[in-house]
Amino acid sequence: MFAKNAFQEQMSTKVSAMFFFIGKMFRFLMFLFLLMLLGKNSHSMAGYSIDQIVIFFMTFNMIDVLSQMFLRGVYMFQSKVRTGEFDYFLIKPVNALFRALTGSPDFNDFFMLVPLIGFFIWYVGQMGNSGLPISSLNFFIYLLLIMNGLLIATALHIFVLCIGILTQEVDNAIWLYRDFSQMGRFPVDIYREPLRWVVTFVVPVGIMMSVPAKVLIGEMNSLVLLAFGVGIASFLLALWAWNRAIKSYTSASS
Repeated sequence: MFAKNAFQEQMSTKVSAMFFFIGKMFRFLMFLFLLMLLGKNSHSMAGYSIDQIVIFFMTFNMIDVLSQMFLRGVYMFQSKVRTGEFDYFLIKPVNALFRALTGSPDFNDFFMLVPLIGFFIWYVGQMGNSGLPISSLNFFIYLLLIMNGLLIATALHIFVLCIGILTQEVDNAIWLYRDFSQMGRFPVDIYREPLRWVVTFVVPVGIMMSVPAKVLIGEMNSLVLLAFGVGIASFLLALWAWNRAIKSYTSASS
């Protein structure tokens, strides 16, 4: 029902939706073009070939687009707290956290996801033809890690909602998350310590995006089990933080 309403609202301004899609596709293609230019002047980055770097970039885009598509409601949460509209979330039978997270899915990102997946499948096939085959086991674990990355992204968005309840400020927190997530376009190995440690364990962008890509290109390591542990732990911690934060909500009337 939420998705249907959001789709009707977004399609009421078809021109805006079209330009939004064109803009996102143009940005994706330009960054991919930049990687190809780098490949002509440098055959590797942090020990990875340019073909492997593209896999990191594609993995980042899939997790980023999927999370933005489903969790777009977080971006509108600030106004709902300030106006008191969140009061109505709490008295309805639909879970308030589910409504706050997924109440406004973004179909513009869905339209972006279709060519993205198509390009990813084609590119992985090209890697196999060029002598860099990807095993079925690695691909299966990769899909599990993509879901685990979405679980971590959901946890981070829940933390942003908690901040919104406690401070009525969401924009800065969500854009700070976006800035950190952009670092996942490349393998976290290119960053120096302590920044690498921060984007791996504090804001686990590396766990979300770099670990799945590493598995896909054949780098099975101990971080795989750690990634699933971080995913489950971060989600449970986020639910605990939400239950604590919701007790501090006093509605707009206060």
